[in-house]
Amino acid sequence: MTLVEVLISALLFSIVIVTVDASVTVVQSHQVQVSDRTQALDYIQTAQQAITHDIHAATTTWTTPAVPTSMPGSPITGTTLAFAASLGGATPSINISLNTSTHVLTVTCTGVGCSPSAGAGTVVTQAQIANVDSSSLFTLTTKEVSITANSVTTNAFFFTTVSSSVIVDTPKVGAHNAYQTTLADPNIVANNVEFACQSALGSTGASGSC
Repeated sequence: MTLVEVLISALLFSIVIVTVDASVTVVQSHQVQVSDRTQALDYIQTAQQAITHDIHAATTTWTTPAVPTSMPGSPITGTTLAFAASLGGATPSINISLNTSTHVLTVTCTGVGCSPSAGAGTVVTQAQIANVDSSSLFTLTTKEVSITANSVTTNAFFFTTVSSSVIVDTPKVGAHNAYQTTLADPNIVANNVEFACQSALGSTGASGSC
């Protein structure tokens, strides 16, 4: 083999190595993306399970958003929910909050009932996920019941259902070519609130809907 042939063979071998290496890099990159998105879905599912469980147990006592005193013209939305829930034979405080600056969604339960050993000041973190897109949102459905007795009408308002949409960006919020994983539940019924609404609607002189 001449020197020229040796040089040509070496050059072709280098090209093959570079091409294979590039292919391996692309495959590895794709595997990482798939792994990241799978992990993101796992995190969202854990958070959504906690959110759904707590809203199902919600009472009529809401701090954020506050229960309205008149029928809103459009559904109430927000990135934070705070309410009392009927859990473990008590009514601990639930806080579901998205920090739109740090992009962290946290679900906490405070007080007796959060766990078998929880005390009055015990804070239990039920779920916490990072890289949550700021477009994630909770939408609350408000129902109104009017009761007229002795010519006096009183109006009661209830958050009977909540729609949840949680979006996680991978690899992170603001990243170039970020992938979004969304988990939405359009109709989480607040069972205790629905019962209270139905009870009010069953009163003499009541009208409205639940």
